[in-house]
Amino acid sequence: MPPRKNGNGGPPGPPGPGGNGDGSGKPPFNVGGAALLAGVLVVGIGIGSAVTSTTQGNQGNIASSQQLDMAVPDPEFCKQWGASAFVMDVELYTTMNPSSSFVTQPTLQAGCVIRRENWAVLQKQGAVTAEQMRECKQRMNTFAYIGSIRDKPVVRCVYQTDISGNKFQTPGVAGAADDAVGVTPEGDKF
Repeated sequence: MPPRKNGNGGPPGPPGPGGNGDGSGKPPFNVGGAALLAGVLVVGIGIGSAVTSTTQGNQGNIASSQQLDMAVPDPEFCKQWGASAFVMDVELYTTMNPSSSFVTQPTLQAGCVIRRENWAVLQKQGAVTAEQMRECKQRMNTFAYIGSIRDKPVVRCVYQTDISGNKFQTPGVAGAADDAVGVTPEGDKF
């Protein structure tokens, strides 16, 4: 049997670091090592998913809309009739002489914005009166509240900002709405 030759026509080289003895210089494929790395990857993804999905948001961090949904006092009520929201209370003071502005430290808490067609549930719960509904409707606004709907929530008539000014949302392909980042009809007229 003639001696083996390498790809250049010469005799095979000695198996060196990274060599597999055939003279090609390629490291041998280790199936066991690849399986171990794949297993570690799967376990890491599983642990990361478990930690993310079980985080309640009461540690001061809200990382997803699902965590925000669970942070409101009445999550099922809010999800059925509206949408959960971050509520930031800030007061702004402006002086005229000297001309200057001052702002308070914001407080952040969970709240709920009710869809316009669902105002009747607020009235049924005793959270708003017919007069408040009439006044809010005249200004083409909707209601939002802080606290539990069952325990005298703080309810306010709120105005929805112009959706075109929201830089987190982008128009979808050919005008189609993408629920993840696009402008949806529901988001445009809440």
